Amino acid sequence: MTVFKYLKDSYRPILFFFLMLLIIDLILISSTDINKSFLDIFYLNLLFLTLSLIFLATGYVRWRNTYKELKRAIEFEENIDSLAPGGNKLEEILIRDLIDLKNKEKLREIEELKKNLDEINDYITRWVHEIKIPLSVCELMAEKMEYEGRHDLSKELRQEVDRINFLVNQVLHMSKASSYSQDFIVEEVDLSTLVKDVVKNNMNSFISKKIDLEIDNLDFNILTDRKWAYYIIEQIINNACKYVDVHGKIKIHGEETDESIILSIWDNGMGIPQKDMDRVFDRGFTGENGRRTSKSTGMGLYICKKVADQLNFKIEVASKVSKYTEFKIIFYKLSDYLMVTKM
Repeated sequence: MTVFKYLKDSYRPILFFFLMLLIIDLILISSTDINKSFLDIFYLNLLFLTLSLIFLATGYVRWRNTYKELKRAIEFEENIDSLAPGGNKLEEILIRDLIDLKNKEKLREIEELKKNLDEINDYITRWVHEIKIPLSVCELMAEKMEYEGRHDLSKELRQEVDRINFLVNQVLHMSKASSYSQDFIVEEVDLSTLVKDVVKNNMNSFISKKIDLEIDNLDFNILTDRKWAYYIIEQIINNACKYVDVHGKIKIHGEETDESIILSIWDNGMGIPQKDMDRVFDRGFTGENGRRTSKSTGMGLYICKKVADQLNFKIEVASKVSKYTEFKIIFYKLSDYLMVTKM
């Protein structure tokens, strides 16, 4: 918003002024004795030029002040609703009308997108519940196989059913990704019971790989959403089971600090390469280990991080290739959970 830009935009009135001044000068020159009137004409021109410069300077200041904040907000992609010019000039009225029009268009688009998302979420929720029926039938078939003595086949079927159940639940949680806060119920949760429920639900994974499991010091109460905390812990434990070898080891340990309760989930699996450490929570990122096993979607930890951010707790990870991986879930004691309802 420079002076040159203002002069360029105002070239028509400036050109009109000089043409009018030229006409006046020509009339005065042609109708009087030039020798006697030269100083008068000079002073007249000087007066007109001075007044025009004052007029242009005043106009420029008003023009700059009117649009300065609006231009800055546009450059930095900030909200411009409150910065629309308030004058009654045509261009100022048009700017306000354009902002109102674009806001209405945006609201219509948002409503349409929300409607489409709701339809997709509704379909996914129905599909998840429908798919659980044949999964239950598969579990009954596995029990029948065990009864008939076909233990190996029953074991394999149970493992695949557990994996399908896990992936189906992941789809269900992912479908709620656009409205986490609508599904939050923050309450006091017993950490020991929560972890043991997760382990029990994934027992087939521990048994199939003969994983050595150690659980200790979990007698704490945490303030969180039970269902989402369960999902996060299950994701991390499921990953640990996935990446440890047969006869591997998983340790689940709790500790308390002045500010938080920390749940540590450690395994002696393949570990995470250092180059992948900064991206393990990125959407769709599978990393070297995911490509090696062909069992990773890259969505589980992404959802975990999104939920953790909204529930005001933290997830940290440390790892060394072929040595260990350790996830720490830090539940803060004094988190402002009222903010969850505003997100």
